[in-house]
Amino acid sequence: MNGYVRNATPMWRHAMKRSVGPNEKIPLLELYEQYGIKHSIQEGEPFINWLREVKLKDASVWEIKYADDSDDVVEATEETESKEKKVKPKKKPTKNESRHMLKKDSPSNAFVADNTGTVEEITNLSVRDARERLPRLLDIKVLKYSLHQASQLANKDTLCRMLRKRIQELDLISKL
Repeated sequence: MNGYVRNATPMWRHAMKRSVGPNEKIPLLELYEQYGIKHSIQEGEPFINWLREVKLKDASVWEIKYADDSDDVVEATEETESKEKKVKPKKKPTKNESRHMLKKDSPSNAFVADNTGTVEEITNLSVRDARERLPRLLDIKVLKYSLHQASQLANKDTLCRMLRKRIQELDLISKL
């Protein structure tokens, strides 16, 4: 089985009983020997789907590429799933349309469209919302102020860890 799993982020990640560096690739054959045989999963598409659904759920972090019998490298993403279902992917909205849609949905989503938010909005986020929205925020000053304010509040430990991690990611990106 040809292909690999790549960490697409600038941060080290821990997955599949190993630490994976930024842009590091893990061969699919190695993962199949570790997990596929153990769990009695067929080689190829079934194993790739199992990886995507069970082990590597976050598509923004993990890039899965594999080569099928025709030796064409295929990216295992939602596009390949839509081809299998014979469904055309939806047209991606323009920047102005998506900004309008976000602001129209709810007032709490408004700051996501502009890639910035107020300190109060960020510190009041639940962990579930923070997982969705923090990767879209780019203003490091606002994140630092939010971290300072959230660290003084009760029951915001997880949010503080997430803010520290996002600040660290933005620092790494800005140094490149």
